[in-house]
Amino acid sequence: MSVTVKSYRPKVEARIMSNLVKGVSNAGMIVASQAKKNVTHPLPSGKTHRYKDTDELAGSIASAVNGVWRIEKRGNEISVLVGTKVKYGLYLEFGHADGSRHYPWLFPAAESKKNEIKEAIKKGGSIMTDYEVVGGIWDK
Repeated sequence: MSVTVKSYRPKVEARIMSNLVKGVSNAGMIVASQAKKNVTHPLPSGKTHRYKDTDELAGSIASAVNGVWRIEKRGNEISVLVGTKVKYGLYLEFGHADGSRHYPWLFPAAESKKNEIKEAIKKGGSIMTDYEVVGGIWDK
């Protein structure tokens, strides 16, 4: 009598990871879409920002040319990075040393879409237990 044990674990894990990456990618698209709206539309209060809208920033968000869009995997963590390399995007988000007012557009995009982000990741096959929005500066 012979017994053969076959494991499908690697295939199942690969499929789960693939679905999770799709979910995280879709979450990133949700944030990018809202961020583009945030830089081209008035503030929720109805007031407009004082910056001239050239569509350069909106066009750069998560673009292949001058944007930031990538999936990072570290151990059991998967992240999506969304942003821009357009320098004034940083000044709009955080303000400038000259004291000019800031006009946050990226962090509020993620914050306002938390439920949609969670749903996108769940649709990818994840039971979401931890969610974090991390702001930062892309300097590469």
